[in-house]
Amino acid sequence: MSDSIGQAIADLNQAIRSTSAFTADQALAIAALIPDLHQFIAPSTGAGPENQPAYSQDPRFALALAQSTELAAHQALRTQVYAAHLLESTAAHTLTTDELEAVRAGSTDFTEPAQCTSQRPSFRNSTDLLASWLCLEHFEAQRRTDSAHHVFAQYDYQHHVYPAQFPLMAQRFHDGSLPPAEALSAARRLGSLEPKRTEFAPPTTSTVRDEQGQLVESVLNLEMDESEPATRHKAVTLVIKTAREHQSQEQPEAEEGIFRKGLRRGLIWYEMGLRPVRAELFESGLAQSDNPRSGAGQTAREAFVDKNAEAQESTGEHPDFVTDEEAATAESTDSAPISPATRRLNAVMNLLELNAKRLKRLQEAMGKRANSPDSSPPETEDPDLPVIKPQVVVMLTLAELEGRAETHGITGHGFKLSATDLRQTLAKAKIIPMVLGGKGELLDIGRSQRKHPGYMRLGISVRDRGCIVPGCTMDPERCNIHHIWSWSEGGVTSVYWSAMLCDTHHHDVHAGLIKVIPDGGVPKVILPNFVDPTQTPVRNRYNDVQAA
Repeated sequence: MSDSIGQAIADLNQAIRSTSAFTADQALAIAALIPDLHQFIAPSTGAGPENQPAYSQDPRFALALAQSTELAAHQALRTQVYAAHLLESTAAHTLTTDELEAVRAGSTDFTEPAQCTSQRPSFRNSTDLLASWLCLEHFEAQRRTDSAHHVFAQYDYQHHVYPAQFPLMAQRFHDGSLPPAEALSAARRLGSLEPKRTEFAPPTTSTVRDEQGQLVESVLNLEMDESEPATRHKAVTLVIKTAREHQSQEQPEAEEGIFRKGLRRGLIWYEMGLRPVRAELFESGLAQSDNPRSGAGQTAREAFVDKNAEAQESTGEHPDFVTDEEAATAESTDSAPISPATRRLNAVMNLLELNAKRLKRLQEAMGKRANSPDSSPPETEDPDLPVIKPQVVVMLTLAELEGRAETHGITGHGFKLSATDLRQTLAKAKIIPMVLGGKGELLDIGRSQRKHPGYMRLGISVRDRGCIVPGCTMDPERCNIHHIWSWSEGGVTSVYWSAMLCDTHHHDVHAGLIKVIPDGGVPKVILPNFVDPTQTPVRNRYNDVQAA
């Protein structure tokens, strides 16, 4: 039986490839066969393991099936948008009632020409037809029609055909080696930047340009050549946001602040907008407070407790309207798990508490000094709370520092500083020179000891910007400094022989899954053979892309 199915599949494949052109009936028969085949491959989820084929328990089959299904999904998306294009290009919404009933019943005679009504059609346009025929929400049907305009063709009010709105995205969409969903997503985002076309205006191709006068579609097309998905998504988002900000005439400083958004799902929600310099300071503090190796990070991983309420509870005091029995039976609610977002909130709350305690101690100390001038100055450190020291690191070239370049500085967490913010930051900053060679390697910072000193870690952090494994998003504050030349094998502690790795990828290196090479002072990694058969040294570009 299996031999006959295999032979039938081979014969069908050969027949399809040898046919130069299909009839309408043949094309529809193949289209109807595809979902039936997928339904056969993926049986009902209610079936028990004993009713599943033996190969479904093989992880190699699962991996190969995922690969094949992904390609099938890509082609299904192309066909879906192509169908929306054909509905509009053929004016299918003008079909007569008899033709519509025949299509629904599957009894259409495609050898005869289609009959379209000369009266008022049953549907206003192809989008209405698509929504009604497939029981789609109107916005989903409109999205498919818009996608067809982006990558197939556009039409004016007289049904004259025009080229696709985004030619470069259309090329990516039709390229069988690239995922079409990304091209459609980019095209939709580009479409949101384009000016609204009036009813009688002819359609045009992409028109939006960036600050340098380049077409945003061209810039986006170059960024989409990045092979690593997370880095590619970040770069594309940055291009779109930068273009949108360029179109806006608003002053961002006027909108900076913390805004209370009201009650939702039992919580009071706030929204915060910061200038890049303040955002960098805020990110630095959050990253340090989220570091499990620091005291602040350990404190942030504990449930936040209001010390005033805790002190009142320890004394047994309670309001008069609360009886002793009610107070005795009152129990605190179980605390929720400490998520990353909760850790950041705990860090902010700890900082507020630390500030209040320091202010109180300062007031007490100043009162004592007023009464007793010989009293000792107040303590500068609070032993009760771990302290973090946020810092702003701005990376710029010598030409930028001297004002000979038009580009702007970039903070350590990837925020782009405007020319005004950069000047204000440099006016207040402590400039730490780090000599960079032609390939970006640090040349004049380094010291031989096993543990990397703070200044050397700062230099490596500026160079690597976090874990160097492609796609890793770990902040540099939470990364380890790896000795490329192992210390136990006679290696040295220097910037050249060091690289930043997160905990997971650091373990992968020592387990032999990933190899790190210095590559002239800018370390790169060689991924496992099953990930990269070419074994090409690569480096993480995620943190090189400015924060979006």
